[in-house]
Amino acid sequence: MLTHIHIRHLAVIDELAVEFGPGMTVITGETGAGKSILIDALGLCLGDRAEASLVRHGADQADITALFDITDAATVRQWLADNDFQLEPELSLRRTINKEGRSRAYINGSLTTAQKCSEIGSFLVDIHGQHEHQSLMNRQQHRYILDQTLNNDDLVDQVRLAAKNVRKYQQELDTLTAGFDSNESKKEFLRYQINELSDVVVAPTELQAIEQELELLSQGEALLEALTGASQLCDEHTSGLRQASKLLEIGLRSELTSGPYELIESALIQINEAVSDLEKLSTRVDLNPERLTAVSAQLDTLYDMARKHKVRPENLSERLASLQADLDHLLDTDHAVTQLQSLIQQSRLDYADKAHRLSIAREKAAIDLQQAIQAQLGELDMGQCRFEIQLRKKEAKTPSEAGDEDVEFMIATQAKGEPQALAKIASGGELSRISLAIQVVTAQQSITPCLIFDEVDVGIGGATAEVVGQRLKQLTAHSQVLCVTHLAQVASQGHTHLKISKTSSADATATRIESLDTEARIKELARMIGGIQMTDQTLAYASEMLHNAH
Repeated sequence: MLTHIHIRHLAVIDELAVEFGPGMTVITGETGAGKSILIDALGLCLGDRAEASLVRHGADQADITALFDITDAATVRQWLADNDFQLEPELSLRRTINKEGRSRAYINGSLTTAQKCSEIGSFLVDIHGQHEHQSLMNRQQHRYILDQTLNNDDLVDQVRLAAKNVRKYQQELDTLTAGFDSNESKKEFLRYQINELSDVVVAPTELQAIEQELELLSQGEALLEALTGASQLCDEHTSGLRQASKLLEIGLRSELTSGPYELIESALIQINEAVSDLEKLSTRVDLNPERLTAVSAQLDTLYDMARKHKVRPENLSERLASLQADLDHLLDTDHAVTQLQSLIQQSRLDYADKAHRLSIAREKAAIDLQQAIQAQLGELDMGQCRFEIQLRKKEAKTPSEAGDEDVEFMIATQAKGEPQALAKIASGGELSRISLAIQVVTAQQSITPCLIFDEVDVGIGGATAEVVGQRLKQLTAHSQVLCVTHLAQVASQGHTHLKISKTSSADATATRIESLDTEARIKELARMIGGIQMTDQTLAYASEMLHNAH
């Protein structure tokens, strides 16, 4: 329940503090006094958009604080705990706006966001505005009103989420399959390249061995001749070195000959090793023209393939691996497409199930809501009208976040007339009463502790206005009701009466608010009935009106 609001430097309000109690509180005052600004101020605490123009002229900052008794508000207390806000018996929502338009929001003294204030505000206050009848021209509003009366609110969210899933998966599939035909061509070309390379690619070490073999084969005859000649020369010089070694052997006991002797012996050993290597190399020389042709052709193919793929021959294996990776990616895409197709099918079935359940729930709720609104219209002197809620199946095959049907409120102004769209047949006054009937019905089903009605009685008068006041008063059985009104018939029904007035001076304009006692209420009701010039008759009528209401 709203218990207190403090406003400073907001619009025409310099400073204002208002206490609220249970039951029905009516707020009256002359046009321009600031009645609706009080509701606007509360809306700012509840997360409404802030603008620099709201700051009172000459002030640096507007400051609004609203206090709520949440002793019995388990949902609110749980929200505060879940969002790490301090728990208190009284909840404080504060909003500041500087003259540049920047604002700050606070919950129980902790800096937060306007969105958070809006979230917690949805559990605290339900505001019905004077222009809500205009929204009845929008069929989307009709669906929203109907869905508010469903016993299973989560079903609407489930349908919306299911439709989003279908759209998300379809978009992902469309992205993957864009140019799908070209992907098939890419896969075929990759397979061709991979097969082509697989037949010729060799490891870098193997390529080096092939190149060496080609060198041996291409220079076979010359190399063999060189190896043979070198071996013969080594043999010729070996005998001379042996003789020299023997001659010096007798002088081994002399230090003078030991050095040359060791060198000669070392030379003999090296020559013998060289001869052995030459003989081994000679055996490797293959004078095979067929093999030469084959190895040469193999290298030509490798070099041609390297030029084709614009890489070095030793990098062909890496190129093959890259092509295989590209092919694997495309094959993975095929798998992903299959998975997405399966997800789309499953999500469509899920949507169809939830949308069907929502349709059934809407059909039942539409009957109940239609009957309740029809009853209220009878109380509002529109009993001759026939109100209907039509549910029309959508033709679109794509799942809709709003479900499978369009919702539209229809009205027949005569009992035997054919119901038509509100926008086509209802006058402004009729729309106001239809809107009020809807608001009263939906408010009766609301669990929100505070209901606010901001001049919802526009276009209504006489006995109908008295009924409106009675209906609003009935809502206090389960909720606190605040009502801004210009009708005495409505104001007389309030348990508490607040009057807002405005005073002007050369320097500034100020707004003040006062709680009226019985005598002051009679005078205010008389003013609302007859204007500034109050007569004994208007005072008597006002007194009778107040007495009958209580």
